[in-house]
Amino acid sequence: MSRFVLITGVSSGIGLDSARLLIEQGYRVIGTVRRDEDGERARGMLGEAFLPLRLDVRDSAGLPAALRQVEQWVGADGLAALVNNAGIASPGGPLLLQPLDEIRGMFEVNLFGLLAVTQAFLPLLGTRPGSARPGRVINIGSVSGRLATPLSGCYAATKHALEAVSDALRVELGIYGIEVVIIEPGPIRTPIWSKAPPDSRYLGTDYAGAMQALLGLVERNGARGAPVASVSRTLLKAIEAPRPKPRYPLNPMWYLAALLPTRLLDRLLAQRMALPRRPAR
Repeated sequence: MSRFVLITGVSSGIGLDSARLLIEQGYRVIGTVRRDEDGERARGMLGEAFLPLRLDVRDSAGLPAALRQVEQWVGADGLAALVNNAGIASPGGPLLLQPLDEIRGMFEVNLFGLLAVTQAFLPLLGTRPGSARPGRVINIGSVSGRLATPLSGCYAATKHALEAVSDALRVELGIYGIEVVIIEPGPIRTPIWSKAPPDSRYLGTDYAGAMQALLGLVERNGARGAPVASVSRTLLKAIEAPRPKPRYPLNPMWYLAALLPTRLLDRLLAQRMALPRRPAR
């Protein structure tokens, strides 16, 4: 019996390394890519156990064809797991000024696209009558799902929403025996940091200094983040554990945010981002 795992967003970073580790452990991995050349490159790196699937998670119209293709590959075995990894991690900017279309676009990938993919492939995870052993839904969240930092409010909002979706799905899908897990890393050393170009839109605003501080923070995250393998190993654990944890926080800030008083945390974040607070009248 083959063990198939579907991972969205495998062209680089967490998705690519997770595919590598799972294949080493005997799984066959179906990975979504937005460009054929990315799929060919990944297959060249990962071998014949990797099956590239061209799909943009925002393209709901393309999901029926993608499902038919995956059904042909997995047959009666179904999917052992769906890993929702594809996402946007752009810092964004101050919510006061960030364009609403940009905010909607991030939700379209990080939340609505994720939900569309999950709904489409749940029949292969155990919701279909007569399904084989139930699979698992594993969502790649973020420490930002617990802690919203200034100038990244849009991204944090999508990850907070993913926490709620994961909690609801975990109970709803329990009637099928499908486990739902969310993994919550902090900054990871992946190419995603270099994909966020410097944003000059706010240079002439009151947030210019803070955006400069944010740029420095992004650069440090790219250099000092945790290794991508820390997420891949946790993902493997979440797939194979007889009873996985509902969530796997991988950054100490997850716990610190829960312990510190809100006003103190606000002050620390403001200082870190060069956002002086004007005294209240």
